[in-house]
Amino acid sequence: MTFIAALLCAYGSFTAGFGAEPETAPPQEVVRIGDLNLSDAKGVAVAYGRIRWAAERVCPFADSADHWLRVSAEPCIIQAISRAVDSIGSPQLKAYAQSQWPFRLHQMRVSAR
Repeated sequence: MTFIAALLCAYGSFTAGFGAEPETAPPQEVVRIGDLNLSDAKGVAVAYGRIRWAAERVCPFADSADHWLRVSAEPCIIQAISRAVDSIGSPQLKAYAQSQWPFRLHQMRVSAR
């Protein structure tokens, strides 16, 4: 079975302050994980790594040298990873993703409110 997850960046959070819609379609990255066994912990970890890498490529400022710009990219990264993981439908991959630091940090922030 071949799984391909497409990651799309959510520009809404970045353009809302300017009141303008993006002129082009949001960037996307195709992640191929058909060669991985998602029933195996190692396969799940590799799949998550590929998805994370792609999310960092499509989200603005994720690779910035400025710490605060990188922090501002976290919601986009979380959303892109979540969409890709949901589209794959693997419970093991979803559990693994939820255990990773961006999701744990997000949960702590939500709980603190």
